[in-house]
Amino acid sequence: MSLAVSGIVSIRKAVPVMLKFSVGTVLSLMALTAAATFVITLSASEHAFNQKITQLDRLADKYERLDELDAKVREVFYQDVPDDDVLEGMLAGYVSGLGDKYSVYRSNEALTAYHDNTSGVYTGIGISIRQNNEGFAEIVDVTENSPAQKKGIEIGDVLLEVEGVSLKASYQEAINLIGGEVGTSVTLRIRKQDSNTEKKIALVRSQLDEITVQSAYLPDEQIGYIYISKFRSVTVSQFESARQDLLKQGAKAFIFDVRNNGGGVLSALERMTDPMLPEGELAFSYDRDGNANPILTSDAHFEQMPYVVLVNGNTASASELFACVLRDYADAVLVGEKTFGKGIMQATFDLSGGGVTLTTATYATGKTECYHEIGLEPDVPAIYDSEAEHDNQLAAAIETAKELMKKQDP
Repeated sequence: MSLAVSGIVSIRKAVPVMLKFSVGTVLSLMALTAAATFVITLSASEHAFNQKITQLDRLADKYERLDELDAKVREVFYQDVPDDDVLEGMLAGYVSGLGDKYSVYRSNEALTAYHDNTSGVYTGIGISIRQNNEGFAEIVDVTENSPAQKKGIEIGDVLLEVEGVSLKASYQEAINLIGGEVGTSVTLRIRKQDSNTEKKIALVRSQLDEITVQSAYLPDEQIGYIYISKFRSVTVSQFESARQDLLKQGAKAFIFDVRNNGGGVLSALERMTDPMLPEGELAFSYDRDGNANPILTSDAHFEQMPYVVLVNGNTASASELFACVLRDYADAVLVGEKTFGKGIMQATFDLSGGGVTLTTATYATGKTECYHEIGLEPDVPAIYDSEAEHDNQLAAAIETAKELMKKQDP
């Protein structure tokens, strides 16, 4: 008993001894803590400072070499130095030095044109041309509801002059005059292909949607055919409109033709495939640290039916991903030739005075690994025969779709 009591007493005596620090001791501890914090902070600051010094040394070396070059050019170059052009060239050269053919610096003008191109909206009169043997321009396509179509210009007509400038004498100068701002006018001299008569036609330039989707219904086979030339913002509505129209006509299967499609806007691809794919995160980007981010998702509403995708060696980027996700998640069958193999993605950033497009990540679906510089192998190989009377790859796609439809029937 006495042992227990003495033990309790010893514990009670120990507690107040631990708590009774002198003011001097407390101040000393605070000073030591502050000193330790200062040393740690100083060490971190010194490390950051040293990193900055290293960066400045590296930059100083770069600018010293650049200054040396600039001095020599200004000393001996036979013309005045165009400073603005030199700066643009330096910026473009920096990005070119990355060694990535998909990364590019763009001037303000080039950046505007790039954004217009990816949206699929442009200013024009709605004609596509090619130079003929006479040196003039034959009209090979006329956009529906365009200023050219409304003025009676047709495929086969020949463009002779633009604003009085002869295409035969100054082809490129005349072609450049076709472009201009919305609402402005341009005068053409046209030779009609049906009557061989010449006439002047004044047209008002307007904003037009690029036609990126064409479709046809094969009634005997009950197959809908959709050709996608590129993925632009305007492609989404064009594709869905064509798909719905073919469903109304009775399509029981689809052939999507992305041969010679070099890709385009990833956001367009996501919205186009959503009605055909199951719910989930279906494709991912991977940055240089290996971090994964979903780039293609789909909701729970989708239409399951036989799908065939026509591909070839020029099927690249977004069009490859289109084919891949449909094969992985909608059991689509790929017909044709091995695809190009571009499994990297770019992003465009605005800068003061221009912008830059940079490759930022690789990508892959949740089922197929990244196929960059590898490509996708078709399930049904079909080498294009340029001497065949009909498109032999399309014929193979039709036969494949018919086989899929037979398997689906009870």
